[in-house]
Amino acid sequence: MASVCDVVVAALVLVNCGGVMQTQGIPFTEHGSSQHSGNDSAATIAVGTDPKALGLGALASRDDSRVYIGVFAGSQNTGGYGIRVTRVDRSGETLTVRATFSSPAPGALTIQVLTSPAQLISIDRQAAAGAREVVLVDQSAAERARGTVPQSQP
Repeated sequence: MASVCDVVVAALVLVNCGGVMQTQGIPFTEHGSSQHSGNDSAATIAVGTDPKALGLGALASRDDSRVYIGVFAGSQNTGGYGIRVTRVDRSGETLTVRATFSSPAPGALTIQVLTSPAQLISIDRQAAAGAREVVLVDQSAAERARGTVPQSQP
């Protein structure tokens, strides 16, 4: 029978040799949100080095030390919908962006206009170095969208 020390040593070897993927929280900066992003499809996530290229250039100016992430809730038939990033994690080559999707309460009075809620955040360019994939996850842990991270020199 293995002793507690043997189990601890085996776990440390796995972690130090890459056997267990560690998730690391990534600090992010919020740049603002929009109700009219122009995204007429379903929920989407986009990553780039220029907020203008993501369609959210009015929310931030380009900073070469940052990587921008646009999260889009998709087209909605009324007002009252929103999206807000709550956390960014990295595990290996994957960035996971956790967001809260909100909708109007049943029976709520809402403006009758097409909306497309979005939020722009950024992370340090070094934190994104080597990441290849980005996943948008909602508050129930359901995947809403997936995309790629453009590769460039940090």
